[in-house]
Amino acid sequence: MKRHSALFFILFACLILTSLFSCKKADPNVEVKGESKVKLVNAIQANAVQDIFIDDEKLSNSALAFSESTDYMKLVSGSRDIKFIGDNHVETKASIKYTPSITYTTFLISNRSGAKEIVSYEDNLSNTESGKAKIKLISLTPYFTTGINVSVQAGTLFVNGLQYKESSTYFSVDADLNLRYNVVGSGTVKTIDNSNFQAGKIYTIWFSGNTAASLTAHVITDN
Repeated sequence: MKRHSALFFILFACLILTSLFSCKKADPNVEVKGESKVKLVNAIQANAVQDIFIDDEKLSNSALAFSESTDYMKLVSGSRDIKFIGDNHVETKASIKYTPSITYTTFLISNRSGAKEIVSYEDNLSNTESGKAKIKLISLTPYFTTGINVSVQAGTLFVNGLQYKESSTYFSVDADLNLRYNVVGSGTVKTIDNSNFQAGKIYTIWFSGNTAASLTAHVITDN
């Protein structure tokens, strides 16, 4: 009889535990915490400098001028409030969700009417091919509806009609080759000299400018 009672007790306990675990579901609103690496860039030409705040804490005493960027910094992942404040005291703020173990570059940009926003792109810092540089291209100029073309110096086109806020995939290129770029339909072709590149390095190249003549490529070394 005691044996049957013990067996009944064990079965009953297992049933209770099974019920408890089956009722416990993952909360979709709970954010997984970890660390992300984030770099911030001022891509606004109209304002001279921008102070940066993360969760209302000022990043440093040094404001970013146009085209300047911070180094990568480690942030607790999840939704973070990113804020840029210009020398005119106008602030641009966004809540950006950063995924654990992912690397990002986050830009302050503006559209044709001058409205500012903050946009973020994932960076892939995995190894490059031997003897190659790895590049990603981003158009942050809203002035060219036809987009931007990018090719290697031999003439091979690998980015066709890159649009505003659009990011290309990563490309592996020979580090000793120049890159050429232009507004689609424009005869003004510009060059990114190969002195900007080194084998084994990873680069983000972003574009600014409001005319074909003023189109400018900005090269950021990511590793």
